[in-house]
Parts: sequence; structure tokens; C-alpha cells
Amino acid sequence: MKFIDVLDKKLDKNEIALGTKVGNLLSVNIDKYNSIVITGSTGTGKSVLLDEIILQMVNKYNSSELRLVLIDTVGTELNYYKDTNYSLLSAFNDINKGQEVLLKVLEEVHRRKEIIKDNNVSTIEEYNEKYNHNIPKLLVAIDDNKSFLDQPDVSNMIKNIIKQIDNLNILFVLNTNDVHNTFFERDNNLLAKVLISFDQSGIKEAENSNIPFSNDLLIGKFIVYKDDNYEEYQTLEFDDKIIEEIID
Repeated sequence: MKFIDVLDKKLDKNEIALGTKVGNLLSVNIDKYNSIVITGSTGTGKSVLLDEIILQMVNKYNSSELRLVLIDTVGTELNYYKDTNYSLLSAFNDINKGQEVLLKVLEEVHRRKEIIKDNNVSTIEEYNEKYNHNIPKLLVAIDDNKSFLDQPDVSNMIKNIIKQIDNLNILFVLNTNDVHNTFFERDNNLLAKVLISFDQSGIKEAENSNIPFSNDLLIGKFIVYKDDNYEEYQTLEFDDKIIEEIID
């Protein structure tokens, strides 16, 4: 299945496609599964999948409905979006600024939680509808080569975000070439609701934290760990030219 076919399928607004298995599309409800962690060694396609997730979101929402928070420690993969109307906060090739951006995300998490509490609603979407407001969906995307997660306090900030973003209209996607034992603790309140691995990197770490990884996974495919189950999927066939068309 090509990426353009995913767009033509017109999934529900809260559904994004992650891959295919025997021609069947794997989609994820981002209201229910609002944390995604993508792992794998360099060159296996992590950034391509992250790009596909962002493009699908941009295709579904206009810039008043969706804002992007981008942290790219490599500084190359997310450049398409940093100067668009969708970009709210960004940090490229600057770990210190990346930490500042994460702090602002946490501040926004707390602000949205207070809005829910003070207005007797259960979700930010319900608040928008009830009071005719437009607090936009946030897509927080981190493309890391392990250097960012190794910084003091970064892992704790990410854990706090993952723990708290239910019902806040926030999608958090972490892309890293390393799996950290201390990060992926066996804690259902912390573990990302969708965990994708592109290859065998991190298998020992995963075994220590009881996360299932495929031992015979090939480059060009990935496994998805969700609801205590995992299956192997092919990646979407990505067409680089479609980026500018969607953003335009």
C-alpha cells in the first residue's frame, strides 16, 4: 500500500495509519493511543514513519486545529515543517533548547488539566465544543539519536508527559535509536500505548523490561506492541514528493 492510498482511504480524523499486513491497513486511534515510541538502529526507517505520522495529521487538520512541537537532535528530518503555520515550538540541533521546549510542553499539559478541572468537562475536545473554544491538538514529535534522552531530566519530563496527556488532545511521538531500561519500566501507566521497533536493537533491554520484540525482524518491516500484544507489519511505501503537496 502506497502512502497516497492511505490518504485516499480517508480514515476517521482521529485515526492514523502505521503500516500494512497482507494488504490490510493498521490504523491507530490517537485519542486512545496518544503515546507512540519508535525504536530501531540508524537507517531502518524510523524517521520516515515519523514523517508519515506528521503528514497524515497535517492532511487531516488545518493549522488552527493542529500545532506541531518539534525537537530534532539531528536537525534534518523535521525541517519541512519548522517554517510552516503548523509549527508552534521547535528545537533543532540544540539539546538545551530541546529541554526548554519540553518544559513548555509540560506547562501546557498542566494548563489543559486545569481547564478540564475548572470547567467540569472530561476532555479538551469536550471543552472546545461546550464553550466554543479552539484549543488545538498538539503533536509533540521528537527525532532523537539517543543524545537527547541521555540528558539529565529529559527522560523524567518525557515520562511525565506520557503519564498525563490522556484527554488533553495531545499526541506524543518519540523516535529514538535506543531503548532504555529505566525509560521502559513495566508500568502500565507509563509504557507508551504503541511501541514500534524496526529491528533487533534493544532486544536485551526489552527482555529485561518484559517488552516483546521479534527476533527475526527484517529491515523494512516493524513490529507494533499494543495492548500487551505484538504483530509484525510492513512499512508504508513513502513518496517524498507528497510532503510539499500536503503542506501547500
